[in-house]
Amino acid sequence: MSRRSPLSQSSGLAGVIELRGILGSAVNNLGTRIVGGEWAEGDAVKKEADLVDELGVSRSVIRESFRILGAKGLIRSRTSDGTRVQPRSEWRLLDPDVMDWRIKAGDTESLLRDLLKVRLVVEPGMVFAATREASDEARAKIDAAWAAKKAVMEDQDLPHLVRRQNFIETDLEFHRAFLQSVESELLDQLFSVIEAALALLLDLQMKGRGYTTKMIGMEESHELHEAVYLAFARRDAEAAEIAMRNLIARAIADAHDGFRLLEE
Repeated sequence: MSRRSPLSQSSGLAGVIELRGILGSAVNNLGTRIVGGEWAEGDAVKKEADLVDELGVSRSVIRESFRILGAKGLIRSRTSDGTRVQPRSEWRLLDPDVMDWRIKAGDTESLLRDLLKVRLVVEPGMVFAATREASDEARAKIDAAWAAKKAVMEDQDLPHLVRRQNFIETDLEFHRAFLQSVESELLDQLFSVIEAALALLLDLQMKGRGYTTKMIGMEESHELHEAVYLAFARRDAEAAEIAMRNLIARAIADAHDGFRLLEE
């Protein structure tokens, strides 16, 4: 995307890895500019002395910023060649800060499209495994997550914005409960990294369905989630996997409608 997305104004990802004060400001400034393409892959970024003057910080702050950005795969510093932007294939794209900088730089659409692909690949299999192997304790958590999600859908008396936020939060919790039931530390960490971006995606899907002032289009979403839960409840792993695949397919269609809205 060449222009800044409205979603980029507040990504929700900032602070997952906390970088505060002068150093945090410098790292965020440079990270956003690198991810945003101010310097192309292989280009040398500005010299330390120039950045000291531009950002009003000490040389030690710039050097530490370069070290942090290097650890995230964005740049590489060599005495003989200066500091250059690394190929995108070297970037730590699952790093929360890199994800945040992509959004701030206007790269929201490609990030969320990537997330949709991850969901389509991961979640159907995750639900299959959860349906077959979840412990009694994990099953109880999924039951509770579904009950909370169902209660939000049925509560007509909450203020619009509260209900909308609750819808997103209980949706995330429903998916999180399935993931946690698989008992995979790697999946747990993956979800914690992408969770804020997933909240943005849910918001975009809701806009794509027309839900901006009323609960438009969310009935179908609720029914698709219910199909997943009912298959899980009767321990039909294959049906649960298919139901989740259908749910993600609908999410992809809704998100594409949302992307078109952002372009208008």
